[in-house]
Amino acid sequence: MDETLLPILAGNALFQGLTEAQLRFVLPLVTPEEHPAGSAVIRESEPPQRVYLLVDGRVQVRRNLPGEAPGDIAEKGPGDYFGEAAVILGSRQHSFSVVALTPVKVLSLAARDFTSLLTSHPETIRAILSGAVSQLQQLNERWLEILRVERRLLAVKEREHTRELETMNNRVRRELSLAQNIQRNLLPDKHKSFPGISVDTEYIPCEELGGDIMGVFQIDETRLAVYGGDVCGHGIYAAMVMSYVKKLIETSVKRILLNRQYIIKPPGAVLTSINQSFITEISQGDPEIYLTLFLGVLDLEKLTFEYSSAGTHVPPVLFSADTASELFEQSDFPIGHVSGHEYATSHHRFAPGDAFLFVSDGVTEARKDGTMFGMERLLKGAARIQAETGSLDAAHAVELVRGFLGGEPPQDDMCLLSIQFLSRAERGG
Repeated sequence: MDETLLPILAGNALFQGLTEAQLRFVLPLVTPEEHPAGSAVIRESEPPQRVYLLVDGRVQVRRNLPGEAPGDIAEKGPGDYFGEAAVILGSRQHSFSVVALTPVKVLSLAARDFTSLLTSHPETIRAILSGAVSQLQQLNERWLEILRVERRLLAVKEREHTRELETMNNRVRRELSLAQNIQRNLLPDKHKSFPGISVDTEYIPCEELGGDIMGVFQIDETRLAVYGGDVCGHGIYAAMVMSYVKKLIETSVKRILLNRQYIIKPPGAVLTSINQSFITEISQGDPEIYLTLFLGVLDLEKLTFEYSSAGTHVPPVLFSADTASELFEQSDFPIGHVSGHEYATSHHRFAPGDAFLFVSDGVTEARKDGTMFGMERLLKGAARIQAETGSLDAAHAVELVRGFLGGEPPQDDMCLLSIQFLSRAERGG
C-alpha cells in the first residue's frame, strides 16, 4: 500500500469530505496507470469497467455524433475524475471518449469497488452530485448561448444560416433523446414478485423530461424499501437530479450492525439526512428548488409498514376489504424547504388481500376538456377493480386514466406503483 498516494486521493474532487481513515479504506483499491499523449483512456461504446482519478496531465472528453466530426465536451486536469457516470447509472457502455492531450498519470478504481465505495461512504455521492450540478450549470450556459445564436439566425433569411439553425436544433433533439433514454433506463422493472406480494409499476411519459422517481428494492431477506417522488420542474436539470437522488436513496437506506443484529434506519431519519444534503448541495436555500419524496420500509413477514412523507402531493392509496382510503391526510415539508427539519416515521399494518397504490401527481392532475381526473375518481375506480377482480395492479390504474383521457396525450409524466398482498389462500396458509 503506497502511503504517498494519500495526499493525491485527498486532493481529488471525488473524495472531498472523506476523512483520512476513509481514504485509507480507498487506498488499496486504486491502481496507478500511465497513458501516452493521444491515447484513449476511455473509449466510447465500450462497457464501463473503471473510474479514473487524474493525477498529472490533461485529457479531453469527446463524443461522436452520427454523421459529424467528434465533438469536444470538456477538458480535465489534475484533481478531476471521470468515468463515474456510466458506472452509477449501470450503463452498458460509455457515451463519450476520454483522450490524453499530454502524457497523463491516473489512479483507476474497478467499477465493482467504486459501487461498493458508494454504498459504504455516501459522502462520495454528495461530491459527485455537486460536480454534476456544476457540469449542468455549464451545459445550461452553453445552451443559452445556442439559443442566442438561434435568435440571430431566425432574423436572417439566408439559406445558409437556416441550415445552420436546423443542424443546431437536431443536435439539441439528439441530446434530449439521449437524456430521455437514460431516464427511462433508471425506471424499475414493470413486475417483481417477493414472498407474499406482487409489485407492478407503470410509467407513461409526456414529451418533456421529468423528475419523477419511484421504485422498490430489497434491503435484506425480509424487508423492502418503497419510494416515490418528484423533483420540481422538467428538463435536463430535473432528470439529472432525479437520477442522483435515486442513487442517494438506495445508499441511504442501509443496515447498521448493533448488538450483533442488523437494524435499518427509520424512513424519517433517512428523509432528514436527504433533506440536509439536498439543501447543502442542490437548493442552497432556494425555496423554488425542492423535492417531494415518500419512503417506506415493508416487513414481508409481519406485513408492517414504516413510512415517512416529505411534501407528497398525492398520498398513497390503501385497499382493504373492498374499501379504498388514503394512507395519510397531510404530508410533511418537501425536501429542500426547511434546513435542519426532522421527519417523523409513521406505521401501518397490512393484511393478506390488501393492496397499496402510489401514483404521481401527473395521474390525479390529468385533464380533458378542462376537467381533472382527480383523487375521487381514482379511489372509486380502483376500489371497483379491486372488488371485481380481487386484485389491483398499476396497469389497471393506468387504464382508468387512459379511459378518462380518451386518447389525448398526458400533460405530465405519470408514474404508478402497486403492491398486491396475496390472500391467505394464495399464500398457501
